[in-house]
Amino acid sequence: AEDMVQILKTSEGSIIRQYEQTFAAYGIEVLFKDDGLRRIAELAIEENTGARGLMTVCERIFRDFKFELPSTNVKRFVVTRELVDNPVVELQKLLEQHEKEERSVIRQLVYDFAERFEQEHKIRITFTEEAADLLVQSSLEQNIPVRDLCASKFKDFQFGLKLIAQNTGQQEFVIDKNVVEAPDKVLSDWVVQSYRNESGTQPARPSES
Repeated sequence: AEDMVQILKTSEGSIIRQYEQTFAAYGIEVLFKDDGLRRIAELAIEENTGARGLMTVCERIFRDFKFELPSTNVKRFVVTRELVDNPVVELQKLLEQHEKEERSVIRQLVYDFAERFEQEHKIRITFTEEAADLLVQSSLEQNIPVRDLCASKFKDFQFGLKLIAQNTGQQEFVIDKNVVEAPDKVLSDWVVQSYRNESGTQPARPSES
């Protein structure tokens, strides 16, 4: 096994160097840990084909990684013993972790949109968690930057909300799931309600259900 590890590390045209270069072509960095290399060597010995077994084992391990990762924004991964023994499971973990991180960033961009809206129009909009989640999901499914998605969905809100503010004095608005699903209809309803509001109280905020 130690001889196989040395072949992996130091041989001319090293297999792991080839894989590093293959993934690097997609902008992905690979770090081979010693326990991962040793496990590759152990599996290669079981192939009973000498050094050629290393290529067979590596191809089996990294086949799905080469297929899946280039279409994602994953930029690096570590080859451990666990990954060598369970490549499918570890790939799924990697993709799920990346998706979780990506969703977190997109959610922050939703809240950033609200902050910029307030800075530009002097009216505060606040997204509920459900509304933010729906925008994140729509951004991922439609492959549209979430800022562009928000700009499109809420393109008329600066005008409508300013009109409501003039009619009622309301300066803060809650954007919930219902608003995200039908922004034009909800905004229209709010504007109409603001004109009918003869009592001087603010229009009802959208439901958070």
